Amino acid sequence: MKFDILDKYNLVNFITDKSVDINYSKQSRDEIRKILQGMSDYQFKKIISPRQTHTNNVVVINEDNLDSELQDVDGVITKLKGVALTIATADCQSIILYDKKNEVIGNIHSGWKGTLNKILSNGINLMIKEFSSNVEDIIVCIGPSIMGCCFEVDKDVVDMFTNNFDDIEEFIKLGEVKDGKQKYYIDTIGINKRELINLGILEENIYLSNVCTKCSSDTYYSYRVQGQDSGRNVTLVCMK
Repeated sequence: MKFDILDKYNLVNFITDKSVDINYSKQSRDEIRKILQGMSDYQFKKIISPRQTHTNNVVVINEDNLDSELQDVDGVITKLKGVALTIATADCQSIILYDKKNEVIGNIHSGWKGTLNKILSNGINLMIKEFSSNVEDIIVCIGPSIMGCCFEVDKDVVDMFTNNFDDIEEFIKLGEVKDGKQKYYIDTIGINKRELINLGILEENIYLSNVCTKCSSDTYYSYRVQGQDSGRNVTLVCMK
């Protein structure tokens, strides 16, 4: 799939699904980059793929770090034309950022730990600091990921979220009792959307895929369904 809204800004963007065989434990990054290049008629100058470890670290990509390993990086931002930014997910959120005035793109990996530690706010604030972005000019697109209907957690995770965010009761639902433990469901997409609005992002500039990867595990890779050996959905964005 892709976000059609980004086409009008001359951006290459797409999100792979299970029809594209991508598995970081079985394929090298060079092999995966060749697969991604083959999916576009546009010739990328470079395809950036950070080594994600569920941090809240966001890095600006420039001419000096194009060949960096980007270890422990879960978000990338650039003003360079022709440089594709990629994020790999299998239930976590992939979030494309685009400053339509200053022409800056970002790609953020926000799993529950990234959401908890506000990686999306880090990315937006980095765009403001490094490129003088205005929040009213930033478009945000959130790709297929596990939604509140399926993101089941224990009380300890709920406590972490209620300690880090104010008034998020609307995003937490009571689940079943399993093996003597009370389960809960958290809508991390809703939490991130509210964080964006609190930062000043216009609601009309926030686009959601509204696809749950667990519900749609026949189409998209889902760690909750397929486990450790799950492949990955890759989100790519690039300015021509």
